[in-house]
Amino acid sequence: MYGESVSPLMMLLPVVVYPMLAALVISLILFKLAQSGKVKAAYWLAPLVIWLAWLTAAQGIHTRWSFPPRQAMDWLLLMPLIPALAIRTPQNIRMAGFGVALVLSFAVVAQPIVGRMSLIEMISHAIGGLLVAGIALMAAERQHNSFRFPVSLIVMMTMSALVTGISSSLSLAQMIGGICAALGAVWLMALILKTEHHIPLLIARGSLAVWLMVLAYAHYYADVSIWALLLLALPLLIKWPSANRQKAPRSRWKDLAETVLASVIPGLLALWLVWPEQPLY
Repeated sequence: MYGESVSPLMMLLPVVVYPMLAALVISLILFKLAQSGKVKAAYWLAPLVIWLAWLTAAQGIHTRWSFPPRQAMDWLLLMPLIPALAIRTPQNIRMAGFGVALVLSFAVVAQPIVGRMSLIEMISHAIGGLLVAGIALMAAERQHNSFRFPVSLIVMMTMSALVTGISSSLSLAQMIGGICAALGAVWLMALILKTEHHIPLLIARGSLAVWLMVLAYAHYYADVSIWALLLLALPLLIKWPSANRQKAPRSRWKDLAETVLASVIPGLLALWLVWPEQPLY
């Protein structure tokens, strides 16, 4: 009810605690599965880790979720599964497959909006979506540093949550925060267990699929500036050097600082772009 105060802990539970705990449990099972020799199964399940963990956050934020889905937000919780699975399609069709999966999945989420579009508008939006999805996946596929790439993604997602929350929707910002928390938990788990780099990278690419779906929803349903969203995603184009190719040993703290700095600058520009002229209070 209006006027009731909500404790900070109750706000943090669905955004941070639930997705982190879910991601820790699921990723631990996945890492153990890979260690037991079932590597192919682990590779197929890896892109789904963040989506599964994010569902625990999304259900806590969107408490009126119904199944079968009725509203666009209900569909948004389910449809990232399809582009996440498309990440494991054969290499020669992966970019196209991911793009088509992402565009069609979001078309299901945005059925009322798509229904009001003209044919030209549908084609132009579909082409734009295919280009963004293809470039994003191509950039993610080039990454071989399981320490720096997830950190860069977490920074980009954190900045996108701030941009979304300030410019439009607090609930969508919380949902993006859930993706950050889940990916952060996986990154920390991989660091502690010293796992091989391939599975954490697949998990990070899976988080990209969920994030892009939420950003598309933020643009079409919450009117977040497309230019701000494109700015936020610019650090995807940075190819982080592989650890085994670095010319000299480098401190991880230095790597971490450089990664955060390079990834946060476009986010600050996006934040400036959407910052309201009037005070926020």
